[in-house]
Formats: sequence, C-alpha cells, structure tokens
Amino acid sequence: MKAKMIIKNGLFLFASTFPFCISAQTQQGKNVLLIIVDDLRPEIHAWGNDYIKTPNIDNLVNKGVSFTSAYAQYANCSPSRKSILSGLSPETTGHNGSFNPYDKVMNHTTMPGFFKENGYYTGSIGKVYHDARDDRDSWDYYFDAGDPQKPEKVPWESYGLKANQNIKNKDMRPAVECEDLPLENYNDYNLCQVALKQLEENKDKKFFLAVGFRKPHLPFAAPKKYWDLYKRENIQLSNYRNAPINGDTIVYQWSELASYKYFSTNYKTDNYRNKYVSEEKSKELQHGYYACVSYIDDLVGMLLSELKELKIDDNTIVVLMADHGYHLGEQQIWGKHTCYDLATRVPLIVYDPSAQRDKKFCDKFVESLDIYPTLAELCRLPQPKRFDGKSFAALLENANAKGFDAAFNQYQTFQKDPSIKDLMAYAIHTKDYNYIEWQDLENDRKVVQRELYYVKNNRVEQKNIAIDQKNNNIIKVFSKKIEDKYNPYRIAFDKYERMSKEKK
Repeated sequence: MKAKMIIKNGLFLFASTFPFCISAQTQQGKNVLLIIVDDLRPEIHAWGNDYIKTPNIDNLVNKGVSFTSAYAQYANCSPSRKSILSGLSPETTGHNGSFNPYDKVMNHTTMPGFFKENGYYTGSIGKVYHDARDDRDSWDYYFDAGDPQKPEKVPWESYGLKANQNIKNKDMRPAVECEDLPLENYNDYNLCQVALKQLEENKDKKFFLAVGFRKPHLPFAAPKKYWDLYKRENIQLSNYRNAPINGDTIVYQWSELASYKYFSTNYKTDNYRNKYVSEEKSKELQHGYYACVSYIDDLVGMLLSELKELKIDDNTIVVLMADHGYHLGEQQIWGKHTCYDLATRVPLIVYDPSAQRDKKFCDKFVESLDIYPTLAELCRLPQPKRFDGKSFAALLENANAKGFDAAFNQYQTFQKDPSIKDLMAYAIHTKDYNYIEWQDLENDRKVVQRELYYVKNNRVEQKNIAIDQKNNNIIKVFSKKIEDKYNPYRIAFDKYERMSKEKK
C-alpha cells in the first residue's frame, strides 16, 4: 500500500513540476464535435420542460454549460448555417444564405477551414451547411444522405416509408409519419452511423467533426417507438396561440406547413392571422415534433457514448445547437421565418472537459456568430483573422462576465409581392424587450414598420407597444444599437462589391 502511495505521490509531484507532461492527445489540442439540429427549439427536459423526454441531452446539460439566451442570426436554415460556419453576419455576405463568391473574393477562412489550417482533420456529416457541396475545400471528409454531388437526389424530406419519400407532388406529402419501422429506414440514424465510424477512425487525430441532423424539421417523421413516449391526450397547446396585438402582418404571409397534405388545401392563405390550426391537428403536429426530438436525442446519446467508449470524451469539446428555433402554433405561426423569440432563440450547450464550470446555466446573450471565435479560444488556437462575432469562452467559467447584454438577428420575407419583397427586419433581443424594425432596402433603408414587445415575463411577443409614445426613447436607443451593429457589416459588404467589380 505504501509503495503504491509513493508511486502515486511521485507521479503527482512529477506532473505538477512538469505541466507539459500530459497525454499526447491533450498535448496536440482538443477535439471538437459540433452537433447542429435542424429546427430545434429549446425543448429539453433538463431546461425545465417536463413533458419532453431528452435523457441524453440532459446528460450533456449536466456536464456542460447551457446558454439559455442564445440567438440565431437568421430564422432560416441556409443563411443561419452559413453564418455559424463562416463567423460572418448575413449582412456582411449580402444576405445570401448559400456559400457564395464572397468567401473567395474576400479570402475568408471559414471555421472548418480554420481548424484544417491548424492541423485538424475536418469532417462534415449530414446537413451542416444547407448544401453538402458548400465550402468543399475546408473538409477532409463530407457525407450526406443520398448523393452530395447531385443535390436533387438527396432525400431532404427524410421519411421512413419509401412510398412517402418518393412523392413528387409536394402538396401531397404528409406532415407527420408514425410507422413501426427500423431505424435503418431513417436518414438521420444512418448519418449517425457514419459519424460513429468517423469518430472511431480518427480517434487518434485532432478532429473537428460537424454532424447535422435534419429532424425535427418537417415532416415530423420518426419511428413509432418515439411517438409511444407521449400520450396525445396529455399534450398541452400553447397559451399564446393568437397573433401579437398590433403586430406585423408581413411575417404571416408565408407558412412552411402549408406545403404539406391537408394544410396545402385547408391552411394556405395570404394572411395567417385569419387561420388557426384545429386543436386535433395541432396536437398531432406537436406529438410528431416531440417524437422527432426524442429520436434525435437517442442519436445524440450514441455520439456521446462513442466518445466515452473511445476514451476521448475527456479531450473533446461538444457543442450542441440548433440552426434556429420554431413556432408550434404560438402566435398563429407554424414554422420559423420571423424575428420573434421562438423562431430565433436556440438551444446551445457547450461542454469543455477542461473548463472549471461556474454555473450549469448562463442567461447572458450570445449569438451563433460567436461559435467560431469561441471554439478557437477553447482549443487554444490563435484567433481567426476575421469574424463578426465575439468569443464567449469566458462565460463558461464566469457566467456573469460583462458585455453580453443583447443579441441581434435579421429576417427578409420570402414574398414576391413587390410591396414587401425588399423589406428586411432587424431585431435586438434583451432581457426585457424584443425590438424589430423593418427597413426598405430599395428606399435608402427607410423604416416602414416598428415592433416593440415587453418579453421579460415569458419571452413571447403578445402586444406591439411601439405605437405608445411613452416608448419613443426606448425605440430610439434600440434603433441606434441596430444601426451601430449592422453598419460595419454593410461597409464590409460594400468592400466586397468593389473588389468583385475590380476582379471582373
């Protein structure tokens, strides 16, 4: 016993005296596993949502830091993901969601490109960028459902039944699918298997592995066993099903749900303020969404278990996040495409095994833009040459760090209506308010609509109080903050346009 104690004490003294005597893997840097879940709002049991079943994500919550006031840059898949992976605001890159010439003209290094330059093996599996072909040079490995070389062959809708997968008429696709099928029938499970193999094959390397799951994006299709976790009769509908009073009508002009069977004929309209989804259909949709969340939770659990099995969990930073949020009937909206809190606030959990965690939950305001510089800092890499966000690494060890009091995002309508097609909404989210202003991009950014909501109590916008004169000073302050935030991005884009013309 004494001999063992002497050896242990000797090793402890040696390690204390020579801090560089650590494992070869730790010496070469931390790994990164970035998990992006499509359309996932903060439906997490450990975040206080008792009705949802997410035991594996709960385990990650218990180990990491949950950022409960994290916001996406844009409530739409493509521009949001581009922003996460480039570290640049959609305003900087010209509102173009897909990977575009900006990055080459400006010689910009994206997050995966940055890690690759710093000696990391980089892999993209599933829906990481909106298009698997984007930013190809930054990835050592990429894989997506179907054939990434032929995006029209990629089964984006991700049903379990092949009959549903093969439906050509979009309006005839079911919005939900509950079938007792093996996991192998589902794209996200098969993508997860590829990710597990990638982890095993590259466990001895420094790696930056990004895994993108499509669920719970519509259609709400998951194996029956996940539906069975919930009883339809126990599902509670939101208390906030009405559109905000005096709120904007622009965001109600388009609905993703209206592209699916039944809803395409019974729900499609020019003004969703005049439409409510029935209680029966609402519960069916929520049931399907919850089933998909629990399905994805299982896949997240497989990834986390693999890290532990491979004995690399103590040297791998795990980030779990969504590209944006989602409305499940709240405010008469089914989908995203708003600047409201439910569409823009995302679950964000960061687990850094070497961090001395201050608190399990942090309510400081952070943005998806911040992921790039944060991971660089956590991995002890030099800061990237250029990014629009800021590192929030300090918040992992000090949840009260200063400088994180607001988050910003934007949204441009999908409409072809000439009266609104050029309008862009810019929003600022704070502890007490959500302020949104709509600017006419083709009319010197004239502000054509303002929305101010007091959201301190429940984070759901219910009444637009911008029309009350007593709020003029608040609006003036917020409007100036939006201008100060976005002007540098616009200057950067102007530079890009000049350089593009010169290259021609």
